[in-house]
Amino acid sequence: MKRTAAVLLVGVMALSLAACGKTAKESPAPATTAPVETTTPVTDTTAPVDETTPVDETAPAETGTPNEEEHAVSGVVNKLEDYLVLVVGDDYQVFDFVKDLKVDGINEGDEVTVVYTGTLGDEKTPPVVIEIAKN
Repeated sequence: MKRTAAVLLVGVMALSLAACGKTAKESPAPATTAPVETTTPVTDTTAPVDETTPVDETAPAETGTPNEEEHAVSGVVNKLEDYLVLVVGDDYQVFDFVKDLKVDGINEGDEVTVVYTGTLGDEKTPPVVIEIAKN
């Protein structure tokens, strides 16, 4: 009787281990994952330029970055000092500020929308916040 119970328990344990093991259909996870960029292009709301006034396309924009596309992203302020750490989904994004940007009234924990130039996840040259507003 004891031998039968022991054999039965060993069989059940073997089946439970086989059921939890890997199958050949599973593919390995990628070694590195790129940050997911959830951005929305910002429409240009500037007034039309007088055609008689020459426009210097190489001149830096008001943001201090020459002719870069603007993007918008929403998230929660994690840290706000001379830089911004924004929680976007499950990721943390670090931003620099454009010179003289006012962040009065924005506090850690606030849900905000950030308009920025540059690329999210770029550690060498972080994106630059040109506008920030509470949601």
